[in-house]
Amino acid sequence: MGYEKRKEYYKKRYEKNKEKIKEKVKKYQEENKEKIKEKVKKYQEENKEKIKEKQKKYNQTEKGKEVLTIARWMQQNIISNDYPALYKYYKSCKNCENCGIELIEGNTGSNRKCIDHCHITGLFRNVLCHSCNVKRREKIPLTQKEINWKRRLKQFILS
Repeated sequence: MGYEKRKEYYKKRYEKNKEKIKEKVKKYQEENKEKIKEKVKKYQEENKEKIKEKQKKYNQTEKGKEVLTIARWMQQNIISNDYPALYKYYKSCKNCENCGIELIEGNTGSNRKCIDHCHITGLFRNVLCHSCNVKRREKIPLTQKEINWKRRLKQFILS
């Protein structure tokens, strides 16, 4: 049996027995958690450079950049019900939503793109240039009652 025929045979066999095969794999994984864990650990130790290089390449792709940006937003406690949609919106903004200046990508410049959010509730407000984002900081001191209310709102959104 040639390679192509064998490949086709196994593909058809898999399609016919997909559920059975998935169940067997799941059972094997449950029964051999430690063994699998050790294999993965050994592979990672033996292939550190290969994994690092692969991760570096992935981080340069559009999907990799999206994942890293969303992870950074989560670390900054920015709350969203749909991070991919928020990222898409963020990427599509070409001008500051406050002053209208053209936004640039990157880490330097007063017109670099920033995501503005409430630091108490974590809720997204706007896509701004760095200058407008700095100027927009909460200037009015909040009462303890207002702070508590915003914290309760944040908890409600998260749950």
